[in-house]
Amino acid sequence: MKRKILIIEDDKKIAELVKIYLEKENFETVVIYDGKEGLENFFKESPQLVILDLMLPKIDGLTIAKSIRSKSDCPIIMLTAKDEEFDKIIGLELGADDYIAKPFSPKEMVARVKAVMRRTYKGNKEFNEIIKIKEIEIDPAKFEVKKRGKKISLTRREFKLLLAFAGSPGKMFSRNELMKEIYTIDDELVFDRTIDVHIANLRKKINDKDQHLIITITGMGYKLAE
Repeated sequence: MKRKILIIEDDKKIAELVKIYLEKENFETVVIYDGKEGLENFFKESPQLVILDLMLPKIDGLTIAKSIRSKSDCPIIMLTAKDEEFDKIIGLELGADDYIAKPFSPKEMVARVKAVMRRTYKGNKEFNEIIKIKEIEIDPAKFEVKKRGKKISLTRREFKLLLAFAGSPGKMFSRNELMKEIYTIDDELVFDRTIDVHIANLRKKINDKDQHLIITITGMGYKLAE
């Protein structure tokens, strides 16, 4: 499978920066600067993922997302401005798989792309590559975590938590968001404070005395340390 990504973004500087970083990671990219051509190109190129800006000339991003989702399960990452909270919600409801607020780190974009690819194409070895966080290595395919080359024993939920943080560096997760990452609708009723227990146990296994990989955002949630 070719790892082709369609970038629909009218800001040429942002589009070019995203293109450069993705191609460094061996993704093939197609860049389009307006919504009408972008939507036409989607059906012509059949990409494995779409990076889609909300505010586009000719056809807006929400309309494009709705059109794509009506005919395809191709994953979509939406680009939003920080004050477009309403549009973020609508975008996710229309079927976007993730969103990133501008301005963003190109490295964060690459990490988000890889995370969405892994979730969407689970079982495809091409997308189950080793993820590195400082001295931690995560192998999603083998359900294995190593620290300085030595295996760390994690529970299934601890592994899912670590994978969620690794897939979205820089993102702050609320407790509710983390619950959705590690629990399914078939699980028994759990409380959001249960996440604190899982985080505490995970920290004991991956942290050093002078290095904390998961930090607390008081009153809000958790994020991966930069």
